Amino acid sequence: MGLTSFDACEDVVDHLKTEARDRVGPWGLGGNDLIAYLTDAPARADGAESLATEDSGGAAQAPAVPHSTTNVQEAGVDEPDVAKTDGRVLVTAASGELRVIDVTGTAPRELGRLALVEGAEQQYADATVLLAGDRVVVLVRQNTMIAYDAAASFYPGGPPSTTAVLLVDISDPAAPVVESRLEVDGDYLDARMVDETVRLVVSSYPTLAFPMTEEDANRPEDELTERNRAIVEESTIGDWLPSYTFTSGDDEPVTGQLVGCEQLSRPDEFAGYSTISVLTFDPAEGLSADGTVGVLTDGDTVYASQDRLYVATTRWGEPFAPDDRSIRPMPAPGEVTTGIHAFDITGNVPARYLASGEVEGRIIGRYAMSEYEGVLRVATTIDYWTGTTDTSESRLYTLEEGDDALVPLGQVGGLGKGEQIYAVRYFGDTGYVVTFRQVDPLYVLDLSDPANPAVTGELKITGYSSYLHDAGDDRLIGVGQEASADGRTVGAQISLFDVADPAAPAKLDGHVVPDAWSQTEWDPQAFLFWPGTGQVVVPIETMTGPSALVVRLGEDTVTEQGRIARAEAPRDGWAWLRRTLVVGDTLYTVWQDGVQANGLDDLEPRGWLAFG
Repeated sequence: MGLTSFDACEDVVDHLKTEARDRVGPWGLGGNDLIAYLTDAPARADGAESLATEDSGGAAQAPAVPHSTTNVQEAGVDEPDVAKTDGRVLVTAASGELRVIDVTGTAPRELGRLALVEGAEQQYADATVLLAGDRVVVLVRQNTMIAYDAAASFYPGGPPSTTAVLLVDISDPAAPVVESRLEVDGDYLDARMVDETVRLVVSSYPTLAFPMTEEDANRPEDELTERNRAIVEESTIGDWLPSYTFTSGDDEPVTGQLVGCEQLSRPDEFAGYSTISVLTFDPAEGLSADGTVGVLTDGDTVYASQDRLYVATTRWGEPFAPDDRSIRPMPAPGEVTTGIHAFDITGNVPARYLASGEVEGRIIGRYAMSEYEGVLRVATTIDYWTGTTDTSESRLYTLEEGDDALVPLGQVGGLGKGEQIYAVRYFGDTGYVVTFRQVDPLYVLDLSDPANPAVTGELKITGYSSYLHDAGDDRLIGVGQEASADGRTVGAQISLFDVADPAAPAKLDGHVVPDAWSQTEWDPQAFLFWPGTGQVVVPIETMTGPSALVVRLGEDTVTEQGRIARAEAPRDGWAWLRRTLVVGDTLYTVWQDGVQANGLDDLEPRGWLAFG
């Protein structure tokens, strides 16, 4: 799979019109069309007036102490999270407001806060942050509100959405200030920060609308198709490519096209009407859309090493057939593939497209991918479901860059026949893959020769791990579910494995919380490992509510130390435990409506800060 660049916007429009002519139908363009209702603008992430707490004198300049950081996939590659700390302040967007909290004392104390979204949607704002010195990059997803009494239109890909990026100065933590704001068309898939250079990946659908009034619904389909072809023919570059609006302080907003047509590429095989954009900026220099690079394709998974960024998409058969609303058969095994696009992100210059490739099967997420010494490793599950038997299997592929393509080097298959991948983790030239149906095979893979990856060991036990973490000293931590012999899950489990001998991995111990599940099973950022004390902290949910489970690892044991529950009941009867962090000798739990401090050694409560 290669890519072709465009020379001018006229070429982009001609290409998209050509692809759309035969695919447009009475309801618009095929694929994953959704009905969108014409409404007012989405809730706006505005950086409203900041609110300082009384007696919020700054503690931000106190000396930093040892503290935890976001649990990231790759060392040196920071990821946006709902809470960050530098050992002096804790910054969180868990409540729909940006809050700056003093964590230098015995109990947490709010210094200042900033509204991120106006109106009633504030508490539901999906916001994450990156912390770069005394600046915070806030990423807010904004979706169009549905008005059911409005006339409907079909959009390629669904209702328009926007992403707001706020650069907030917290040098005075009592008065956080929005320095600038960048709003772009589309959903942000993910972001990474390496050496304080941020790469933001946004997926944008065209804003081309195909009206569907009550009168239209009674018109012949061929007539509607011709009407929609005319809409395609009259379209302009602004209907297809995303735009941005930039505001600095009190200056007038500046608008523009997010991706220059000369910075846009397309796969040799048609991959859809949407645009994947990679933005680059340095928080110390301010927000910017300059140098944004894009690819005409959809995307859903982002992985990055320190010098490469990959955007992957799993395709289920032919998603871009003409829109006839007919029922399509399930894709055959070979029709489910994952396309991958690679970008160079070395230095602090704009990202540069490098190569594209494709592998058979589907990935479970970004942890299925890893780049090491110039080789990309990808683990997929290939589904073979006949209606009576499941003979699916999993494979691991290795690929390298060459001639604008990710060229296959080698592969190893036959992993977990009749099962699905539940977890993947790579450490150097060793890979671990967990599959599950009734039992949990933990596979150890030797990846030292990328052209000949091989399985060196296998461990079969009940249950499964859906997250794996290196504990050092040839130990591997697994978080997932214990299960009965027939594959029925019975409770959340933290496991400890001995992987010193790649040919004979062994389970040393495991701690099970019956009838419980952990957010860590699908959100690795919810996992906390504090090596100095051997403590592992994960949020768990039981019939009695959420809490933070704390266990201690011995050389070959996993022992529950305790569970941290809220000191104060939620005002609305429910609250979600979002993150756990360590600062000095204190363990902080960040909830949707407050922050609690507990002693790291004894887990005793030290203070509660409610988000008022």
